[in-house]
Amino acid sequence: MIGAALTTIEAMPVAAAAATAFDRAAFEARIRAPFRHRQAFAAPRVANGAVLGFMLNSLNAYEYGFGEGPGTLHAAGVFYSIGVTMAMDDEAWNTFHLSDLTVRSGDAVPAHAGDGNPFGGRFVELQQRNASFFVCSNALRDLAGRAGTTIDVLITHLLPGMMLVPAGVAAINALQEERFTLFQTTS
Repeated sequence: MIGAALTTIEAMPVAAAAATAFDRAAFEARIRAPFRHRQAFAAPRVANGAVLGFMLNSLNAYEYGFGEGPGTLHAAGVFYSIGVTMAMDDEAWNTFHLSDLTVRSGDAVPAHAGDGNPFGGRFVELQQRNASFFVCSNALRDLAGRAGTTIDVLITHLLPGMMLVPAGVAAINALQEERFTLFQTTS
């Protein structure tokens, strides 16, 4: 019974002062955690938070549909390109007008996004079910330039439990090397 023996993956906050620092040991420990099933969800766009719905659907399918119970699927979201905005807190969404930046990039966000991150609460539920979230530092640096701030400032606005990685595409490759099945969540 694999699911019963698993422990919750601890949320590993990103150090605000280390924009270019990457904790490879923590990253590898997280992606090598013993789960029977592993899925990576690539999110280069916001697409109204589609990635979070796909992750939840997969977790529910293994837990309830296949009857395997909790803790058998490691769902890992990788945010890159404009998708990194989903990993930011309410203050960043309001201060840096992330809804406007996202829409100008040709992406979709809910109408109520002016009130902060419209997806923030969904991350907590997924993290409670052992989901992991990786944020591309290259894309975050690009977002900082578009928002008129620095990557160091944006790092302080990452939602709890987000892990900064050097490049989202490299994180996807590392996940695939650890037997994660890749799902592209936006076109």
